[in-house]
Amino acid sequence: MRFLKVIGFIVLFCFLISPLHAQRILLVEKSGKFKNFKYFVGDDISLRLKAGNEKHRGTIHEITDSSILINFDNEILLSEIGMILKPRWGWSLLSNVTRIAGLGYMALDIVNNTINNSAPIVDESTLLIGAGMVAFSYAILPLHNRQLKKGKKWRIKVLNFSLDDEPPNPFQQEKP
Repeated sequence: MRFLKVIGFIVLFCFLISPLHAQRILLVEKSGKFKNFKYFVGDDISLRLKAGNEKHRGTIHEITDSSILINFDNEILLSEIGMILKPRWGWSLLSNVTRIAGLGYMALDIVNNTINNSAPIVDESTLLIGAGMVAFSYAILPLHNRQLKKGKKWRIKVLNFSLDDEPPNPFQQEKP
Protein backbone atom coordinates (compact mmCIF):
# COMPACT_ATOMS: atom_id res chain seq x y z
CA MET A 1 0.00 0.00 0.00
CA ARG A 2 2.86 2.36 0.83
CA PHE A 3 4.40 1.65 -2.57
CA LEU A 4 1.19 2.78 -4.34
CA LYS A 5 1.16 6.02 -2.31
CA VAL A 6 4.75 6.77 -3.33
CA ILE A 7 3.99 6.06 -7.01
CA GLY A 8 0.83 8.19 -6.81
CA PHE A 9 2.79 11.05 -5.23
CA ILE A 10 5.47 10.88 -7.96
CA VAL A 11 2.85 10.91 -10.75
CA LEU A 12 1.02 13.82 -9.09
CA PHE A 13 4.29 15.70 -8.69
CA CYS A 14 5.12 15.20 -12.39
CA PHE A 15 1.73 16.58 -13.43
CA LEU A 16 2.06 19.58 -11.12
CA ILE A 17 5.58 20.51 -12.17
CA SER A 18 4.92 20.18 -15.90
CA PRO A 19 2.98 23.47 -16.31
CA LEU A 20 5.49 25.33 -14.15
CA HIS A 21 8.37 24.45 -16.45
CA ALA A 22 6.60 25.51 -19.65
CA GLN A 23 7.73 29.05 -20.48
CA ARG A 24 9.27 31.37 -23.03
CA ILE A 25 13.04 31.68 -23.36
CA LEU A 26 14.97 34.49 -25.04
CA LEU A 27 17.76 32.71 -26.89
CA VAL A 28 20.89 34.44 -28.20
CA GLU A 29 22.76 31.93 -30.35
CA LYS A 30 25.75 31.87 -32.64
CA SER A 31 24.85 30.80 -36.16
CA GLY A 32 26.05 27.31 -37.01
CA LYS A 33 27.56 26.70 -33.55
CA PHE A 34 26.39 25.30 -30.23
CA LYS A 35 27.25 28.54 -28.41
CA ASN A 36 24.15 30.18 -26.92
CA PHE A 37 22.91 32.23 -23.99
CA LYS A 38 19.45 31.85 -22.51
CA TYR A 39 17.46 34.54 -20.71
CA PHE A 40 14.39 33.75 -18.64
CA VAL A 41 11.78 35.93 -16.98
CA GLY A 42 13.44 37.45 -13.92
CA ASP A 43 16.96 37.54 -15.41
CA ASP A 44 18.90 40.79 -15.69
CA ILE A 45 19.74 41.90 -19.21
CA SER A 46 21.69 44.75 -20.79
CA LEU A 47 21.21 45.60 -24.46
CA ARG A 48 21.63 48.31 -27.06
CA LEU A 49 19.15 49.26 -29.75
CA LYS A 50 20.00 49.61 -33.44
CA ALA A 51 18.56 53.09 -33.78
CA GLY A 52 20.26 55.75 -31.72
CA ASN A 53 22.62 53.34 -29.95
CA GLU A 54 20.36 53.63 -26.88
CA LYS A 55 21.27 51.36 -23.95
CA HIS A 56 18.67 49.55 -21.81
CA ARG A 57 19.40 47.62 -18.65
CA GLY A 58 17.06 45.88 -16.25
CA THR A 59 15.09 42.79 -15.33
CA ILE A 60 13.06 40.88 -17.89
CA HIS A 61 9.43 40.77 -16.75
CA GLU A 62 7.75 39.34 -19.85
CA ILE A 63 8.82 37.60 -23.04
CA THR A 64 6.41 37.50 -25.96
CA ASP A 65 6.92 36.10 -29.45
CA SER A 66 8.24 39.38 -30.85
CA SER A 67 9.25 41.54 -27.85
CA ILE A 68 10.54 41.63 -24.29
CA LEU A 69 9.39 43.79 -21.39
CA ILE A 70 12.15 45.25 -19.21
CA ASN A 71 11.40 46.83 -15.81
CA PHE A 72 7.65 46.88 -16.51
CA ASP A 73 8.01 50.00 -18.66
CA ASN A 74 10.24 49.29 -21.68
CA GLU A 75 8.76 47.03 -24.33
CA ILE A 76 11.50 46.33 -26.86
CA LEU A 77 10.88 44.53 -30.12
CA LEU A 78 13.38 41.83 -31.04
CA SER A 79 13.88 43.49 -34.42
CA GLU A 80 15.03 46.72 -32.67
CA ILE A 81 17.82 45.04 -30.68
CA GLY A 82 21.29 45.75 -32.06
CA MET A 83 23.44 43.94 -29.50
CA ILE A 84 23.25 42.25 -26.12
CA LEU A 85 25.92 43.02 -23.56
CA LYS A 86 26.91 39.94 -21.56
CA PRO A 87 28.86 40.77 -18.37
CA ARG A 88 32.28 39.16 -17.85
CA TRP A 89 32.87 38.74 -14.15
CA GLY A 90 36.60 37.99 -14.49
CA TRP A 91 37.48 41.28 -16.17
CA SER A 92 35.30 43.21 -13.71
CA LEU A 93 37.00 41.50 -10.78
CA LEU A 94 40.48 42.19 -12.21
CA SER A 95 39.59 45.85 -12.77
CA ASN A 96 38.30 46.30 -9.22
CA VAL A 97 41.23 44.47 -7.64
CA THR A 98 43.89 46.47 -9.54
CA ARG A 99 42.15 49.76 -8.74
CA ILE A 100 41.97 48.97 -5.01
CA ALA A 101 45.51 47.57 -4.97
CA GLY A 102 46.99 50.62 -6.72
CA LEU A 103 45.25 53.11 -4.43
CA GLY A 104 46.02 50.98 -1.37
CA TYR A 105 49.69 50.70 -2.29
CA MET A 106 49.99 54.48 -2.66
CA ALA A 107 48.08 55.11 0.58
CA LEU A 108 50.26 52.68 2.57
CA ASP A 109 53.45 54.26 1.25
CA ILE A 110 52.19 57.77 2.06
CA VAL A 111 51.22 56.72 5.60
CA ASN A 112 54.56 54.93 6.08
CA ASN A 113 56.58 57.93 4.86
CA THR A 114 54.52 60.26 7.05
CA ILE A 115 55.07 58.14 10.17
CA ASN A 116 58.83 57.82 9.49
CA ASN A 117 59.18 61.53 8.58
CA SER A 118 60.81 60.65 5.24
CA ALA A 119 61.60 63.57 2.96
CA PRO A 120 59.41 62.81 -0.08
CA ILE A 121 56.00 61.85 1.24
CA VAL A 122 55.07 60.36 -2.14
CA ASP A 123 57.93 58.37 -3.64
CA GLU A 124 58.25 58.59 -7.44
CA SER A 125 58.37 54.82 -7.98
CA THR A 126 55.34 54.31 -5.75
CA LEU A 127 53.43 56.95 -7.67
CA LEU A 128 54.31 55.32 -11.00
CA ILE A 129 53.33 51.83 -9.85
CA GLY A 130 50.09 52.91 -8.13
CA ALA A 131 49.01 55.21 -10.96
CA GLY A 132 49.86 52.49 -13.48
CA MET A 133 47.64 49.99 -11.68
CA VAL A 134 44.75 52.47 -11.50
CA ALA A 135 45.22 53.39 -15.17
CA PHE A 136 45.25 49.69 -16.09
CA SER A 137 41.99 49.15 -14.19
CA TYR A 138 40.33 51.89 -16.24
CA ALA A 139 41.94 50.72 -19.48
CA ILE A 140 40.21 47.33 -19.25
CA LEU A 141 36.73 48.84 -18.70
CA PRO A 142 35.70 48.10 -22.33
CA LEU A 143 36.35 44.40 -21.66
CA HIS A 144 33.76 44.22 -18.85
CA ASN A 145 30.95 43.32 -21.27
CA ARG A 146 30.99 40.90 -24.16
CA GLN A 147 29.19 42.40 -27.13
CA LEU A 148 26.91 39.96 -28.91
CA LYS A 149 26.06 41.92 -32.09
CA LYS A 150 22.93 40.77 -33.83
CA GLY A 151 23.63 39.99 -37.47
CA LYS A 152 25.67 37.35 -39.27
CA LYS A 153 27.30 35.91 -36.15
CA TRP A 154 24.56 36.14 -33.50
CA ARG A 155 20.81 35.83 -33.80
CA ILE A 156 18.07 36.44 -31.25
CA LYS A 157 14.86 34.45 -31.06
CA VAL A 158 12.21 33.34 -28.61
CA LEU A 159 11.63 29.69 -27.77
CA ASN A 160 8.00 29.22 -26.80
CA PHE A 161 7.40 26.26 -24.49
CA SER A 162 4.21 27.61 -22.97
CA LEU A 163 0.84 26.00 -23.52
CA ASP A 164 -0.90 29.32 -24.25
CA ASP A 165 -2.61 29.66 -27.62
CA GLU A 166 -2.01 33.39 -27.75
CA PRO A 167 1.03 35.14 -26.25
CA PRO A 168 0.21 37.53 -23.43
CA ASN A 169 0.37 41.25 -24.14
CA PRO A 170 1.43 43.14 -21.00
CA PHE A 171 0.03 46.44 -22.30
CA GLN A 172 -3.39 45.12 -23.29
CA GLN A 173 -6.27 46.42 -21.19
CA GLU A 174 -8.68 43.83 -19.84
CA LYS A 175 -12.23 44.31 -21.08
CA PRO A 176 -14.90 44.45 -18.34
